[in-house]
Amino acid sequence: MNFIKEHGIQKFIENQTKRINLLENMIENFDDGRSRSFYCKVAALLDVKSIERSLDEATKKIKMDNIKSNDIKNKAKILKGLLNEVAVKEGIELK
Repeated sequence: MNFIKEHGIQKFIENQTKRINLLENMIENFDDGRSRSFYCKVAALLDVKSIERSLDEATKKIKMDNIKSNDIKNKAKILKGLLNEVAVKEGIELK
């Protein structure tokens, strides 16, 4: 409610749309079958910019480490590690 009061309903809707898109990306590309609830918490609790940066960093690390696109387990491990680091910095517990 505070966000809506400060920024308006349109900005809130835009922000929520970004969160949905980021969540869909995480589930589609990084879900190892055990991470959906974790990614849902991330999408709800972390800053949108932080999630975007973590996804970018994970993608770069995956390319640098030559991890295959179908190696979902390692891809999820990388992204979850980055997201957990962000959460700790923001004082948020994702477990």
